[in-house]
Amino acid sequence: MTIRRSVKYNTSRQQLEFDTTKRNKIRIVDFCDTLADILKKAKKEQHKQLLMYGELYKLNYYQEVTDQKRIHYDWHLLDRNEIPPEDYNQISLVCIRQNGALEQPSTIQSACRRAKNKLEGLDDFHFHALRHTYTSNLLANGAPPKDVQELLGHSDVSTTMNVYAHATRDAKRSSAKLLDKVANGN
Repeated sequence: MTIRRSVKYNTSRQQLEFDTTKRNKIRIVDFCDTLADILKKAKKEQHKQLLMYGELYKLNYYQEVTDQKRIHYDWHLLDRNEIPPEDYNQISLVCIRQNGALEQPSTIQSACRRAKNKLEGLDDFHFHALRHTYTSNLLANGAPPKDVQELLGHSDVSTTMNVYAHATRDAKRSSAKLLDKVANGN
């Protein structure tokens, strides 16, 4: 998977936009066959939804805008039958709603807040905690730190090890149990 941009809400412009990555670097992330299968199924499901929603299906676009000598890539959502302006570029996204609209980061944040409020033991839960669990599990199962560093996009392997090397067996089990609570609805 090639990561070129991230989705962010620009509060000063009050606009959702596709921004550069944290360090302005394009990176390639390898993933397993399981994730490849999940993504293929998601793409097939998107096609089914497109047929089901018909004209009501939404299409995602970005528009390159220069503001104060900085280039922004603004997100726009149009109906399927709507003719986009010439400077709009259609973009194919993975995380979309059934109607084709981009699933915004704020939706994920809101879902995490609801889970935290509903379930005991999730007091400190936020979406980024899943990244920590993923990383701790990779390292605990023998993944080479350099590979983990590249998967995470850290600029240096010492960053990865400084953040994650302290993870104890109990901490890893505790993190895994948090995911069980979320998955099982407890």
